[in-house]
Amino acid sequence: MIRRVQMKATPQANRSFFQQAWIRFKRHPLARLGAAVLLVFYLGALFADFLAPYPEEKSFRDFSFASPTQIYWRDENGRLTRPYVCAAERRRNLETFKVEVITDCEKGRYPIYFFVQGEPYRFLGLISTDLRLMGGPWLLEDQAKLFLWGTDDFGRDVWGRIWFGARISLTIGIFAVALALLIGILMGSISGFYAGRPVTFSIGLLNPRFWEFVRGSRPLDHLLALVGLVLMAALLWGMGQGYERYIRPDLQRVSTLALGGLGLVLGLVGLGVLMYFLVWRSHLARALLWLSAWGGMAWLLWITVWGFWQSSRGLEAIIAGLIGAVLLGAIGYILLWPRIELDLDTIIMRAVEVLAAIPDLFLLIILSVLIPMEVPPAVRFVLVVTILSFVNWGGLARIIRSQVLQLREMEFAQAAQALGAGDARIIIRHVLPGTYTYLIVAVTLAIPGFILGESGLSFLGLGIQEPATSWGLMLSKAQATGITAFSERPWLLIPGFFILLAVLAYNFMGDGLRDALDPRTKV
Repeated sequence: MIRRVQMKATPQANRSFFQQAWIRFKRHPLARLGAAVLLVFYLGALFADFLAPYPEEKSFRDFSFASPTQIYWRDENGRLTRPYVCAAERRRNLETFKVEVITDCEKGRYPIYFFVQGEPYRFLGLISTDLRLMGGPWLLEDQAKLFLWGTDDFGRDVWGRIWFGARISLTIGIFAVALALLIGILMGSISGFYAGRPVTFSIGLLNPRFWEFVRGSRPLDHLLALVGLVLMAALLWGMGQGYERYIRPDLQRVSTLALGGLGLVLGLVGLGVLMYFLVWRSHLARALLWLSAWGGMAWLLWITVWGFWQSSRGLEAIIAGLIGAVLLGAIGYILLWPRIELDLDTIIMRAVEVLAAIPDLFLLIILSVLIPMEVPPAVRFVLVVTILSFVNWGGLARIIRSQVLQLREMEFAQAAQALGAGDARIIIRHVLPGTYTYLIVAVTLAIPGFILGESGLSFLGLGIQEPATSWGLMLSKAQATGITAFSERPWLLIPGFFILLAVLAYNFMGDGLRDALDPRTKV
């Protein structure tokens, strides 16, 4: 008689991959510590107006480089009481000839209250409120000062500006790495998928296959493409109206620009969806878009070269004419020649190697010098993000290329290709999802580099400028004061410790994610 033995499933077998990864991540103490520190930093940046006793732009010129305000916990009888500050004034010490902040409790004691009414502000630029973490009526009446971590050269509260600066120093890394990731995914996936496979483009108007391709669509596809083009035009018009009405009038604020960036991303996603599901179905629409793109490029090039040629004389006009003729000839070659064969992997990887050969700081400085000093802070924020992304996308592209090279040879990718799936579908639906775990780790470990890049640029005066603030810009105040920052004004070095903590926290969390997402690690 044969007995059937029923095997009990282990708890590990019932868990998904990400559930097991979460368990492994929780067992990494430094990763949990890094995640907690980053959570505190980002919450502080989000509620910076609430945490700061003063508005970001408020300054007290009479209290420049003032030391941290002394907080008292005992009354005149030595008993514990509500924390309070005393009246303060600036005096010059006749012995050292230095200006010092002198507190005099006999002139007044001012208790510190929590969750009190302060100067009004707009939370996230949307909600009007005046709730602040600490302060009191005396703060509104300017009867006493509350500088938890001292002031800078303009008499601005360092405690509040730390959290205001975190908005730029922390978010600039996320935005920059997101843009670099998009470029890296595009270039890395193309390079890895077509490595060793030169791509042939039959795009010339003289190629008979081009016209066969154009005629290879149904009338319904042309109708859907027409509807898609109309919807895309309407979406572009709506994006333009939104920019003119809501973004352009208040372009000085970083929050407004962030809202505009979110709208731009959503608009581009909408355009991509319409393009993929409607317009791209018609081969005729593809051909028209292709010809329009290159025709518009040729027209802009012709206008530029013609204007430069008319304003030049002698050798400059000859050089401009030759350059214009070569570029226009190249565009004509692309439009007319029946067959073009390109090794995309070689082209992309050589471009990555050229970027890698140039020192990052040197390239950042060169590109940052090109930013005009009179641009608004919000626009400068976007330009700094773009520069950081342009300099650092090569490393992410190499990581993605190495993963795509392995995944394209897997059975599921080969099966999709055998069933007739296009290259774009294979890359998007079958290859790129296999790189997500590696991308999460790579992005987490790349963000500290972007934070340090922005801090370095702002420290050198080439990044974020006043009246905006960032940790690097605040740290430059310590550099401007020289060695006295260490001996007499150590509170000016606080932004450097925040930069150090943020970088270490990201590295700790990245190490934890790398171990947690490794399937070879046992739960």
